[in-house]
Amino acid sequence: MGERRARAPAGGVTAQVSIRDLGTLGGGGAFSQAKAVNRLAQVVGTSRDALGRSRAFLWSETAGITDLKPCAGVSSSANDINEQGEIVGGGDTGFGAFHAYLLSEGTSFDLGTLGGNESEALGLNRLGQVAGHSRTGGESAKHAFFIPEPGEMLDLGTLGGATSIAHDVNERGEVVGLAETAAGQPHAFLWTATDGMRDLGTLGGTASMALGINDRTEVVGGSGRAFLWSEHGGILDLGTLGGRTSCANDVNGLGYIVGVSQTGETDRRSIPVAHAFLRTPDERMLDLGTLGGEHSSAAAVSDEVDGRLWVAGHSHDASGCIRAVLWTVRVG
Repeated sequence: MGERRARAPAGGVTAQVSIRDLGTLGGGGAFSQAKAVNRLAQVVGTSRDALGRSRAFLWSETAGITDLKPCAGVSSSANDINEQGEIVGGGDTGFGAFHAYLLSEGTSFDLGTLGGNESEALGLNRLGQVAGHSRTGGESAKHAFFIPEPGEMLDLGTLGGATSIAHDVNERGEVVGLAETAAGQPHAFLWTATDGMRDLGTLGGTASMALGINDRTEVVGGSGRAFLWSEHGGILDLGTLGGRTSCANDVNGLGYIVGVSQTGETDRRSIPVAHAFLRTPDERMLDLGTLGGEHSSAAAVSDEVDGRLWVAGHSHDASGCIRAVLWTVRVG
């Protein structure tokens, strides 16, 4: 585990940050990415195994990284975990289909589809409600879905176009994602049971996507730059770590936001360097750094526990391999 101090580009605020390599399912040269983390510092994501297969994993301090084996087929993903330790993702069924699943108390439940042969769950709340995307019967396009209770998969539709994807759901059953407009442009959306799907707009361009929502209905995502949307404030540009683009991937209940941003530097291949960031409620954007490589990205942030936040994502190590990581950030 590496220790470092993160500093905002302006203002001089520091935070104590440690970064931990969570390993892989296939040895030192394999690839892994963390997608979500809960208050118990349990992390889920996807890793290549020793046979080169893409597999869902669960990491914990006591057990390390383990293959979840949520389905009978070869490939699987794990995309979210709630405070009860329930996990959602997608898996190869072994019959030419890829289905969303919910893993609860050691039992995996196939969540089905909207009529097509493919679905994947991306978001999960404490109530076990699930959001994701699925192909519909007779159509190649994907539609966002929401499962408010077992056995009921709702097609959330679109903003007039062909495709939509739901990325996250909060404890109030509010769902966010992206949906195509009638003009074919992907726009961030907020869906509620009372108002349906709402277009959250963009930061001035033609495209946006919503990736996270907290229980205060604060929505984060990307529209060329990371944004925060709220009912009273509208859509707000969160800036960058010095580069041109950024994207916000998650927001917790206190308003801590994580994502990825270009830094203004370039790597050995002349590609813009991108680093994971943590934005604090007082609007400071902290560079979380890397495992020793050039790039990193933060996918999810936990709620605060005893003055600490856990941030899950991935980073290049010194040899250039992409590894799932867990940052621990001491705040307050």
